[in-house]
Amino acid sequence: MTERRRAWGWWEEYTDLGDLLEYIQLEAGASRIRTFQNQLVPGLLQTPEYARAVAVADDVWEDPDEVDQFVAARIGRQARLIGDEPLELWAVLSEAVLRQQVGGSTVMQAQLERLLEASTMSNVKLQVWPFEAAAHASMSGPFVIVGFEEPASLDVIYVETAGSRLWLESEEDANRHRGLFDSVRRKALSPQDTRARLSSLIKENR
Repeated sequence: MTERRRAWGWWEEYTDLGDLLEYIQLEAGASRIRTFQNQLVPGLLQTPEYARAVAVADDVWEDPDEVDQFVAARIGRQARLIGDEPLELWAVLSEAVLRQQVGGSTVMQAQLERLLEASTMSNVKLQVWPFEAAAHASMSGPFVIVGFEEPASLDVIYVETAGSRLWLESEEDANRHRGLFDSVRRKALSPQDTRARLSSLIKENR
């Protein structure tokens, strides 16, 4: 785990990102990502304008250069979704993520279109937890399950809060979050129905 975090890569030029670099390093060596998000579009699927709106709203990034670095690094990460060995991404998003007007209506329209486009990629599975669905165990907060190709390699759980970034690396934590993810993805809209919901929201926002 420590060796993964110390790997050198393109992200090293973004010196203002602080401990966020640790996650970028880990993601760069991963083979699959599973995530539940109830507030924001996953960074791997954000448009530059959406990412900038997120950064500007965050008190962590006070300097315009830091915001620029944040956006550039976030978009740079998305290269993992293409290429010869693309990252597998499975994301379940609360419908609130799709309706929150991050950056305003124009930014959100482009973001919804980006999500619809990404949902057709062979290595991306996207599901929406609709408003009409019942409560679920993952409502307390978002999480990311980072998986690796190496045999017997444990999944790493990444949880980001307003004040900290947490790494959970025990087998117990991994099993719990895999169970949470399986529960929410089974009850979320199917990928096909998710595309229909996205298409509907895009038309609604026009």
